[in-house]
Amino acid sequence: MKIKPISKVNPVAKHSRNKSGAGTHKSAKDYSRKTKHKSTTEIESVSNKLERINLLKAMQNSCNNYSLWCEYQDQIFLIEEEIDG
Repeated sequence: MKIKPISKVNPVAKHSRNKSGAGTHKSAKDYSRKTKHKSTTEIESVSNKLERINLLKAMQNSCNNYSLWCEYQDQIFLIEEEIDG
């Protein structure tokens, strides 16, 4: 008697080819996860930006290294420019 190898069947994806949208996309423009999810991750509210500025200022006050202080200042400047638009 032969022993069959264990087949790796994914029961969840077994019938996925029969679902809507399972076919190939007509063009790359029709669907792209990168562009779809990019908009949700890049949106940051003004209040979050202000919180980041406050955090960077606190880090500046506790910092003893001048180069780090300047780096924090540059980040603060960039965030303020984003807010001003």
